[in-house]
Amino acid sequence: MLSTKLFSKVPSILQIIGPAKEFELKINTDSRTLVEGETFVALHGDNFDGFNYVEQVIKKGALVIIYSRAPNREEVVNKLVKIHPTTLFVETTDSLKCIQELASIHILNWKLAKPERKIIGITGSNGKTTHKEMLSSILNSLFPGKVLATKGNLNNHIGVPLTIFGLKEIHEIAVIEMGMNHPGEINELCEIAHPESGIITNIGAAHIEFMNSMENIFKEKASLYRSVVQNTKGSGMFIVNGDDYYLNQLEKSPGLSTYGEKNGDIKIQITNNTIAFQIQNVDKLESVLITNNNILEHHNLKNLAGTALLAMKLFPQKIQEIALAASNYQQPSMNRSQWVENIFLDAYNANPSSMRVSFDSFITVIKKKGISLDDCYFVLGDMNELGVFAEELHREIAEHIKNNGVKNISFIGRYKDFYLQGFNNPQSTHLNKEEFYEEWKRIRKSYKFVFVKASRSLQLETLMSIV
Repeated sequence: MLSTKLFSKVPSILQIIGPAKEFELKINTDSRTLVEGETFVALHGDNFDGFNYVEQVIKKGALVIIYSRAPNREEVVNKLVKIHPTTLFVETTDSLKCIQELASIHILNWKLAKPERKIIGITGSNGKTTHKEMLSSILNSLFPGKVLATKGNLNNHIGVPLTIFGLKEIHEIAVIEMGMNHPGEINELCEIAHPESGIITNIGAAHIEFMNSMENIFKEKASLYRSVVQNTKGSGMFIVNGDDYYLNQLEKSPGLSTYGEKNGDIKIQITNNTIAFQIQNVDKLESVLITNNNILEHHNLKNLAGTALLAMKLFPQKIQEIALAASNYQQPSMNRSQWVENIFLDAYNANPSSMRVSFDSFITVIKKKGISLDDCYFVLGDMNELGVFAEELHREIAEHIKNNGVKNISFIGRYKDFYLQGFNNPQSTHLNKEEFYEEWKRIRKSYKFVFVKASRSLQLETLMSIV
């Protein structure tokens, strides 16, 4: 249980109105889902203000209301205090800043109670959620019920605090996913979460519209590594893909390990569904084999290797247990990249690096199955947030796909003409998915395998309901 004394440590809090009390810190920012006993945080933005729903959440049983100071709000609050004398009102300079500060204090207190607890950060241009799911699953097999991980993709300036508030006494490990689309965001999330180990998945052109260059993206993602180094004086365990051009340039620290098929401190071999490598265990090299028949894609087997390696670095006495957990891992359905019968679907996110990796992995899978490219169809949609690089990067992806021998393909979206610069003879192009519906019905019935990938704005997942 927490006391109102906690609020005295939060710089953004201006005043506390109401009775001193103890309460469980259950934060909710959505008035629609709030339940009795929770703390309601009235977030605000250009087009919304959660304070408008304060009376509604009090009737639902909110114990604490956290809100931002605003003109003419004092009179409203004073009236609410008289009507609801058992409710605690917390006035802040900024309600979002307040929950970030509260989360920072909460995770530091959680760590201080048991210094052996682990705070793990995960970021990267692609595959953050996949790595998070893999790592948390492996660790949960070692410590059942004691691992807290980011739910879904709550990886931003609101999602990270909400994840942290889920930490309870039972938890021994926190796996926190961190996303960004503007400079400085990863560092801000690290200041909230205080990671002491972590993974950077890769460096790609995601959000390059806002970051302006690959070097800036690398610098931003590397903020997680710098934070871990600072928080642990260089001893924090950190894993990166040594085959990534940018990540291979990270300045070495005692806790940094790189892995890869071509580069890295730890060389891995992936043959069919088996991953093989050697890892230093105290004074000897220990051979590791991970065979996972649930994962078809080469890049996801490599992702599994990276997450298993971090787990082994954190818990070297459990290397073979970790290998077994990795072998048994099954990918959850996350409404992202997934197989739907004979269709590979990723309609959630698309950028040049994820597009290339997904395409190459799809080609590997169908070759393993002995399927000809002539029996496959490809549907590519827009890659968003590329800014001035959009034309060049769409053309490059189209060229890559054509150079691999693809003939059956359709381009959909506002950037279809950019794709045409690299692949000038597709089966069809369409401005939107609705124009594609009738053609899709034929494609789905005529080809053995279909590849569909695009950014979320096109909502190509709706194709699955059209037969």
